[in-house]
Amino acid sequence: MGPHMKRSSTSSLSSSSSSNDSTNYNSSDDSLLLRLQKEAQEISTSEPALSCMLHRTVLHPDATTFEKAVAIAVSHRLSVSVGSTGGGCGSPDLCPNVLQDIFLSAVQSKHKEAGHVIATALAQDALAYVRRDPACDTLLEPILFFKGYAAVVCHRVAHVQWHLSKTENKRKSFVSLWIQSQASSAFGVDIHPAAAIGCGLMLDHATGIVVGETASIGDGCTLLHGVTLGGTGKDKGRDRHPKVGHHVLIGAGTQVLGNISVGDGAKQVLGNISVGDGAK
Repeated sequence: MGPHMKRSSTSSLSSSSSSNDSTNYNSSDDSLLLRLQKEAQEISTSEPALSCMLHRTVLHPDATTFEKAVAIAVSHRLSVSVGSTGGGCGSPDLCPNVLQDIFLSAVQSKHKEAGHVIATALAQDALAYVRRDPACDTLLEPILFFKGYAAVVCHRVAHVQWHLSKTENKRKSFVSLWIQSQASSAFGVDIHPAAAIGCGLMLDHATGIVVGETASIGDGCTLLHGVTLGGTGKDKGRDRHPKVGHHVLIGAGTQVLGNISVGDGAKQVLGNISVGDGAK
């Protein structure tokens, strides 16, 4: 295993001098919403073919905070991607209005994932693309078009539902599993609802990324397409997936398998395979 890799049962993660994308976001601060909707209005005027879609998503009357705009936009995209249309119950699986309500409820939840409420995480995830992706010029782009961002939004909603069900019903949430399944089909990214993901995550291109049930990812990380944070297949019902520190870059096609840690600030080379506990 590489110099930044260690089994997660050993010493703590190494320090990092990387910049921090995890500045606190307060939903009462409407600067991100104003920025997003200003960009959307400009596109609606300059490219009127997109006006209908924009008014169904980030310019929707119920998009009164940034996180609500994200919830409406991504739930709409997921509904369209899995075959439902319009504002009624057009899907054989889940009514689009019900799905939107699930997303809206989750983004306003006070439940914390990896130390951050979902509203903060969604804002910092979007800003990560603007700050770190040279192809991204606006806040609107990741929210409308980047499947990596959409997949992480779906995960965060599923994560909230998962923990609510575990707390209130003492069992896994099948709504969470449905969201995971449909997001995987729609966006090509498979993240288990129980995985813990910090804020400021960028999934660049995203296709083929897999994150297992007991995996965790720190703040400010970037994962390229084809990354697997998986198990070895030799352990069941235990802590069996990787733990990724803060501000880590994991290159395309990299597989990190088993109960293994990736230190803060690490950069994993393309196509590298690292195997932790459970490997023979």
